[in-house]
Amino acid sequence: MPDRLPSLIVLVGFWIPPAVAGWVAAGSLQRSAKRDRAIVTCAVLATFVLGYAAAWFPFNLGRMPPYIPGASTDPTFAPPRAVAGLAVVASGLVLPGSALACALAFRRRGRMLRRTLTSRASA
Repeated sequence: MPDRLPSLIVLVGFWIPPAVAGWVAAGSLQRSAKRDRAIVTCAVLATFVLGYAAAWFPFNLGRMPPYIPGASTDPTFAPPRAVAGLAVVASGLVLPGSALACALAFRRRGRMLRRTLTSRASA
């Protein structure tokens, strides 16, 4: 189990990198209030989330813990049943979960920064 712990952390913590990307993007966008920059930022975030979900699949393909149904104890071989199951997880959980985490972090940081600017302006 200790040799599979990093892959389990990546499997469960898939939402953290997109949330960090959304948080950082909201901070960089707050410094510039141009509308075209907001559109570009949203496009970059959407591309990042799609790319992250696409990269998550092959990264975890060779790191599947043996207790996942259809997985093998040999890390160089992935049975078709395990590949199909991981594809379902990647498309049904990782992609929407990453998009949601990114959007929520982006929105939360944007609201926090707006409140800070509003309170400074009124003080």
